[in-house]
Amino acid sequence: MVGLAPVYAWVNYFVGGSSLTLVFAYTILVLPYAYRAIDAGLSAIDVKTLAEAARGLGAGWFTVMWRVVLPNIRSAVLSAAFLTVALVLGEFTIASLLHRTNLQVAIEFLGKSSATMSVAVSLTALLLAFVLLLLLSLFGSSRGEKK
Repeated sequence: MVGLAPVYAWVNYFVGGSSLTLVFAYTILVLPYAYRAIDAGLSAIDVKTLAEAARGLGAGWFTVMWRVVLPNIRSAVLSAAFLTVALVLGEFTIASLLHRTNLQVAIEFLGKSSATMSVAVSLTALLLAFVLLLLLSLFGSSRGEKK
């Protein structure tokens, strides 16, 4: 985090002190995990042959990506989305250092005034995250069974 402080100082200078800075920080934080998940999915299929076959049948590049490649790496994209949601919902440090209020920072502020309410909100947030990730997982598995 200390190494990222000068980078975010420049981002604050160019973008301003808005919530876009937090979005930029989360994007940089999530990129390596999402890249690895999608890279593993792309390595599992022969993208070159599939793309050449689709292009040979007259498909444009958008169609190749949307109707050929994306359905074949759907589980990898869902894994990247799963990791992204889990990481962003659990992130406290960056928002706190950038003086932004997200859910975790708000729970920490609430804990200073009412510990029992903070625990209740934390458990509710944990339950919400569990349901969100479960729905994301079910969305991925239900689409794969329509063969």
